[in-house]
Amino acid sequence: MTKIYLAILLFVALFYSSPLCSQNNYKRKISISEWVDEMENCKDVLYRLENTEIYFDEVKDSLSSFIKFQYLLSDTTLDQVKTIKPIILLKDCKLPDNSTCSVSNLVFNNNVTLYNCEGASQFRFINCTFKKGIDFRNLELNDIEFWNCKILHRVVVYEMRASVFLFSNCSFYADSTIIYSPFVNGDEKERSGFQYLFMIRQNERKLNNFYLDHCKISSSGVKPVLSIHGGKYDVIGFDNIDFSNGILDFNNCSVKENLLIERCKFTQPIGSNNFSFPNNNTSFNWAQIDSVGLGLYDGYKQSPFTHLSDTLVSDVYIFNALQSSYRKFFTMYKSQGDNESANACLIQMKDMETRKYKHLYTQNPGIQSWFNWRFNQFLKYFSKYGTSPVQSLIISLWTILIFAAVYFFFYSDWDGINRSFLIRQHRKLLEYFRSEQRLEDFYTVNYKEDFKTFEDYKNEMKVSYAEIPFFIVLLGRPLYLLSIIKHKIATFIYRRTELLQGRWSSLKPKRKVFVGITISIVIFVYLLYLTLVRVLNATTLSINVFSTLGFGAIPVKGISRYITIIEGFLGWFLLSIFSVSLISQMIQN
Repeated sequence: MTKIYLAILLFVALFYSSPLCSQNNYKRKISISEWVDEMENCKDVLYRLENTEIYFDEVKDSLSSFIKFQYLLSDTTLDQVKTIKPIILLKDCKLPDNSTCSVSNLVFNNNVTLYNCEGASQFRFINCTFKKGIDFRNLELNDIEFWNCKILHRVVVYEMRASVFLFSNCSFYADSTIIYSPFVNGDEKERSGFQYLFMIRQNERKLNNFYLDHCKISSSGVKPVLSIHGGKYDVIGFDNIDFSNGILDFNNCSVKENLLIERCKFTQPIGSNNFSFPNNNTSFNWAQIDSVGLGLYDGYKQSPFTHLSDTLVSDVYIFNALQSSYRKFFTMYKSQGDNESANACLIQMKDMETRKYKHLYTQNPGIQSWFNWRFNQFLKYFSKYGTSPVQSLIISLWTILIFAAVYFFFYSDWDGINRSFLIRQHRKLLEYFRSEQRLEDFYTVNYKEDFKTFEDYKNEMKVSYAEIPFFIVLLGRPLYLLSIIKHKIATFIYRRTELLQGRWSSLKPKRKVFVGITISIVIFVYLLYLTLVRVLNATTLSINVFSTLGFGAIPVKGISRYITIIEGFLGWFLLSIFSVSLISQMIQN
């Protein structure tokens, strides 16, 4: 182990003491196959290649199964692999830029570092394994791509300019082991509880297009972190990535043309401190992060500041920074017409505001601060801060039904059902069983005045027959006949449904059983009818009061009158909020 550490120290000393080479003056030129063979056959702890141009040799490299020109991914096989044991350092080198070529099936047992290199027209690593990660430092590349690779620990990028930086169908793995890299200083070392999968630090150079496509992330004992700090990008695209308790942190960076985050899963808030992206060319459905939202990370060992953090509102600068991030997403969704995502984003942003009002109330209690806090809470419950008119309508309907249930137990002039009414009906039932009267007789008694009125009306028409026009008489006959027919039909029904046919006491036992069961069913149906009438009237009254339609004299008495006033106020208040919410959503659509 001592020899290894001495070799590492020697490497670092040689690295920082080496002068930079010119852009086009390389001391050495080797083919890709020669480069791979040198790495494989190196017996030292460190393989260092400096001031060298690596190129694709159509004669030498075409004979190697590990190197391909214009390589097709489907031809890749893992039947044979080359194991590269030493630490790899490429400094001041030029990667192949004369053609599209690739190396495949290489296993790097130690860290691979590219420093101050250039070239790479379209250079691919395919089915390669990097057991101790990769470092990219101060590079000027065109396209560098990784296909179906396994990358253990992390990828470090410092000041790399590249047209395309792509990882497709790759696997990343993080554990609690601290790995060696000659460039990792004290601020970048993996701390307990998390480990960088990607650590991108950009300032002056531009990484044009950065893609992660169908990659798999796994970890053991640590939280994997993909940190993109600083820099300007044309395109950032993440597709079908399960971050599996990992952290995606955009910090002080901007995307100019396209931000594509699609079919990804997150269990941690996305870091968004001073993160800018195009409103019209961003594809990032909020449903992917609705359960976690946005956050501000101050070190990954501790929890981030989110819309659920009570301590967020105590620092106005942190609060404003996170609110600014939410507003950027909200504005982007509004400009795209994605109202569902915009509403979900707005709800979390308003949650922050509610917590702020709560904090202000605890700091300086008062009526206004209390109402600001509670009113925001109410708006979320009633209409999700005005984003859900359907929810406000449902709550309004429940309010109507609750008040209707209260009115059900109070007297209403609309139905007149109370204890006196039920006693009168019960007394009629007692008289029916004790007397010889039939149902037809009870009906006739109740409508005796109507029958008398109809006869008087008929006689009046006969007397006036000679004194009035004939068509006036014809007009009166249908009115008389319709009224008589109605009562005759009712009389016929009562006559045909008569059950008792005498007094109850004179019936035979079997007849009593039959009549008793039948009358019980009839009474149950009648009580059910009265209940339905009462429910209908109570519901109608509640709707009328809640919607403040007005109905003249209030058909209730006693305490229920004051209940109607309370419901009327609630109805005016809740329907006003519902109307505003509905209009807001209609305007958005």
